[in-house]
Amino acid sequence: MAAAEVLVTGSEGGSGFKTVVAGLSMGAGYKFLSGGLRLWKEQATYTIQAYQGTMIGVDALASLLGVGFIVGTRASLLMFGGSIVAWFALIPMIKFLGAGLTSAVFPSTTLIADMSAQQIWANYIKYIGAGAVAMGGFISLAKSMPTIIRSFKQAMSGIGIKGDGNKDRINIEAPITWVIIAAFFGFFLTWLLPLINGGFLGGILAVLFSFFFSVVSARMVGIIGASNNPVSGMTIATLLFVTTLLKVTGSVGDDGIKKALLIGGVVCVAIAVAGGTAQSLKTTFIIGGTPKKVQIGMFIAVAVASVFAALVINMLNSAYGIGSADVAAPQASLMKMLVEGIMTAQLPWTLVIIGAAIAVFCELAKIPVLPVALGIYLPITLNCAILSGGIIRVLVEKKFKNNKKRQEASLEKGTLLASGLVAGDALIGIVLAIFVTFNVNIGVGENILPAITQSEGLAFIMFILLAAWIYSFACKKDKGATE
Repeated sequence: MAAAEVLVTGSEGGSGFKTVVAGLSMGAGYKFLSGGLRLWKEQATYTIQAYQGTMIGVDALASLLGVGFIVGTRASLLMFGGSIVAWFALIPMIKFLGAGLTSAVFPSTTLIADMSAQQIWANYIKYIGAGAVAMGGFISLAKSMPTIIRSFKQAMSGIGIKGDGNKDRINIEAPITWVIIAAFFGFFLTWLLPLINGGFLGGILAVLFSFFFSVVSARMVGIIGASNNPVSGMTIATLLFVTTLLKVTGSVGDDGIKKALLIGGVVCVAIAVAGGTAQSLKTTFIIGGTPKKVQIGMFIAVAVASVFAALVINMLNSAYGIGSADVAAPQASLMKMLVEGIMTAQLPWTLVIIGAAIAVFCELAKIPVLPVALGIYLPITLNCAILSGGIIRVLVEKKFKNNKKRQEASLEKGTLLASGLVAGDALIGIVLAIFVTFNVNIGVGENILPAITQSEGLAFIMFILLAAWIYSFACKKDKGATE
């Protein structure tokens, strides 16, 4: 319903479009000045030496402030809570207990006494976080199982039923044969394309899991909304099953890892696209659109996005390296960690099970599992930045707590602004990656008063100023708006 209202507002023009453009411009400008010209750093951190050298800080990125505003205070607080568990409980405990050890503890090859907080997080905490995320995904999947089964039955019962031939425009959809042809095309690509080389079994698994979970995803989004779509749980379940099956059938080593990740990636994208498509079609119905036209647009969009997404990802990998500090790709890193661990039998299961136990505790305590699990798995600097966006949102809510109409208008305005910030940051990030690819260095700030431009303090100040601007813009009353 909210998406439909935004579309109607956008079609009529006005302040909504201007708000998105303002966010886009600010996000792009902030990213260019910090990440491009490097007039200030993109991270501010502080090491607490008196407490086992743990760390706190913030990734001073416009996109993360935007994400925090969009996801809200509750989710950002839960993620930050996960970071508190990781960085102020687990890391100091590991450092304290391992300080006297004279040999390294698997999976690290470095003595714990010689490791920084970041190294302990990378070598131990990420596995605990991965276990928590995996268990959280399974819990979400299990809780959704009744809806999943019901949705699948209802969807299957509708296949093959013919209409009377006199459909209203709002009920005209693309032929099911299009989907069947696309599925066969995907199967043969996965099976025969040398670049993918998924094999016959890989093609079958990719299509089967994509079909089943896409039905589930579309139905669940249609019934209870996109925010409750258990993409993580379905993707993790796919990866675990596919990786185990490939290993049993003899597809091991780098070839098996590559196949499992490709199949898991295909299924994950299918789940996400199915959910997004269902959301778009639901919005289309509300505004009285024609489903077939939207579906045609979706087919074109998927084809175009497949090409450009591949180009952008390859460029980012060439410029920074996927999985590096600049392009952390936490979800992809988690998928890699799980698949490699199963294939090589080198997964530190004790750490993974500790994370799973934390997830079970959260579920029993009625605490949403996945936000806390992500807080453990992701860096504290990222979660602090997201929390900052959530705090801005709650401040806007508090300012207009006695005026619900104004509060709703300000929150909608802030969400549009935040969306623009995320998009602007991302677009300039791609432009900067092009500069890096061609070895063009525009980081003049590193040579201009580096004691100031490269200081933690300036990065923090600029981040606070951006946060203040978001709050001010969201609270500002639009011209012609009524109270």
